[in-house]
Amino acid sequence: KAGQIDKLTLKIPWKNLYGEAVVATLEGLYLLVVPGASIISLGAFLPVFLCLLNALHFGYCCHADAGAHSGEFIYGLENFVYKDVKPGRKRKKHKNHFKKRFKGLDRSKDKPKEAKKDTFLEKLATQVIKNVQVKITDIHIKYEDDVTDPERPLSFGVTLGEFSLLSTNEHWTPCILNEAEKIIYKLIRLDSLSAYWNVNCCMSYHGSREQILDQLKNEILTSRNIPRNHQYIFQPISASAKLYMNPYAEIELKTPKLDCNIEVQNIAIELTKPQYLSMIDLLESVDYMVRNAPYRKYKPYLPLHTNSRQWWKYAINSVLEVHIRRYTRMWSWSNIKKHRQLLQSYKTVYKSKLTQTKVSEEIQKQIQDLEKTLDVFNIILGRQQAQVEVIRSGQKLRKKSDTGEKRGGWFSGFWGKKESKKKDEESLIPETIDDLMTPEEKDKLFTAIGYSDSTHNLTLPKQYVAHIMTLKLISTSVVIRESKNIPEILKIQIIGLGTQVSQRPGAQAVKIEAKLEHWYITGLRQQDSLPSLVASIGDTASSLLKIEFETNPENSPADQTLIIQSQPVEVVYDAKTINAVVEFFQSNRGLDLEQITSATLMKLEEIKERTATGLTHIIETRKVLDLRINLKPSYLIIPQTGFHQKKSNLLILDFGTFQLNSKDKGLQKTTNSSLEEIMDKAYDKFDIEIKSVQLLFARADLKYQEDFL
Repeated sequence: KAGQIDKLTLKIPWKNLYGEAVVATLEGLYLLVVPGASIISLGAFLPVFLCLLNALHFGYCCHADAGAHSGEFIYGLENFVYKDVKPGRKRKKHKNHFKKRFKGLDRSKDKPKEAKKDTFLEKLATQVIKNVQVKITDIHIKYEDDVTDPERPLSFGVTLGEFSLLSTNEHWTPCILNEAEKIIYKLIRLDSLSAYWNVNCCMSYHGSREQILDQLKNEILTSRNIPRNHQYIFQPISASAKLYMNPYAEIELKTPKLDCNIEVQNIAIELTKPQYLSMIDLLESVDYMVRNAPYRKYKPYLPLHTNSRQWWKYAINSVLEVHIRRYTRMWSWSNIKKHRQLLQSYKTVYKSKLTQTKVSEEIQKQIQDLEKTLDVFNIILGRQQAQVEVIRSGQKLRKKSDTGEKRGGWFSGFWGKKESKKKDEESLIPETIDDLMTPEEKDKLFTAIGYSDSTHNLTLPKQYVAHIMTLKLISTSVVIRESKNIPEILKIQIIGLGTQVSQRPGAQAVKIEAKLEHWYITGLRQQDSLPSLVASIGDTASSLLKIEFETNPENSPADQTLIIQSQPVEVVYDAKTINAVVEFFQSNRGLDLEQITSATLMKLEEIKERTATGLTHIIETRKVLDLRINLKPSYLIIPQTGFHQKKSNLLILDFGTFQLNSKDKGLQKTTNSSLEEIMDKAYDKFDIEIKSVQLLFARADLKYQEDFL
């Protein structure tokens, strides 16, 4: 509906790249999205949308620029899906082409006494990364919808106060690093990131463009400005990250190559029942729009009660055109003949485009008209057939110089001298690296750029940790309440949640550690008391929950290890809170999402189709998991009255200690094994030990914690 960027700047100090900062600044991004205008004008957008869905259905994928033409989209899609057909020519031309393009990478002519210096591009990239600075301020993206439920219009959006990326010294003070500095320090800050979901709100898209933009600017949440008309589901989030990068760490083996520490102060999530019901309605509305896509072009944009004739006609035409006439027309000889003629015409025109140096506007228009009629699959099929026929006829495929110029980067002029027009027009440039080089040449190139076919660096020690990322959440809370300004039904507090991910490239190993210090859940306030549903009661010196997962561990023969440890937790049953939570997530009508349901059923069908051969392959290639779980005794308290108080009798269930350890089955051979034996070997086996399980009844006058637990 409306959008604006206030200021977008990119400052590149070309005269002093090594001594000054490269600064990218974005100030003020405002965007309002509404479904109302898009529904009427959907006829123009729907073919592109269905084309994308059709491409995804066939498993195609590509990257297209936001303003790219549909022909460029299909061109990129085609190049990704299919490999170019190898021309039946001598390999010598490819070698010559390779030598001309990568002449600077041939080390055979280098003098042995001279050390190879960093290239201009390498030095430039290092300096740019070292001193790059990014600053983004005042972002507001909003969606308004009064079509899903006209009686309860909704709006939701995301706002951002500020995001910055600065270069610092070793003391994390912002500065400009000089050329001699080898270690890179980056400081990342995030301020006032929030999300809101409004129900029964006023729609702003009815106003003028200036009014919409002014309202979007005034609704950005900051420490100085707190909008009162927003119902926030994510309260303002502030975070900071310290990034340490040492490009030469793999040579020194003393420090990690990358070390990132992220700290988030507080994440507060709050959800009310009107917001939850509005989310369910929006999901159903999107699901209905996807279902209605084939029939939308027949839909009358008229009121239902006074135009029943047009709506009945819409229903009849939808069934006839989509479900009856479409299939009848699809398999008719006249339609098959017409389709073959269109495909043949497209091949003929596209062959002209491939062989001509300059394509005329008439041919371009014919191609565009035919591409509007054909689908993605037939367009790609026709293009590939045209390329094969051109190559077989002995003609040369002309390289599109204009496409190459459009796709050239900032530093395309540094790669080498420009070739003559004749060579640029007549040269055949294969797309794959195997077509360009012999194995010897490919090994030489990989050695020059420090690349290896293997996915890890075998020269690094297995115990060397190259990458570390640490995430620490100081406090996290989740609150659900019936409506705004009403005491919460349930509140979950997570304090001291930390995660660390480390990687050892030499051993292809990844280690993930997660720790939780405290966990509290409170319920619905009653009798002037706030009931505690879950509370940590274990040793404060150790973490409440600790999870550790590692691949290719150093101290274990297994391929993977998973260790879970927990301290005791007290769980109290509160009847009113449980009933209120169940009622909160209930809606008057059931949720029927056809797309999600069909995807789940398809996944279940794939699981059912496991054969004996597939199970044998899984057994022989699967990873050995070393699983160790140790849970300290937690207990559940059920009050007789449904509310925990001093004068109520209690039923206490002590879960005892729980330990689970994997059994080492060793190397298993599945040769000449029956299906039953294969199925038996397909399962992991564990030793489970449960101790001190108790079911107790405590009177109100007893101190159960001291007497029983």
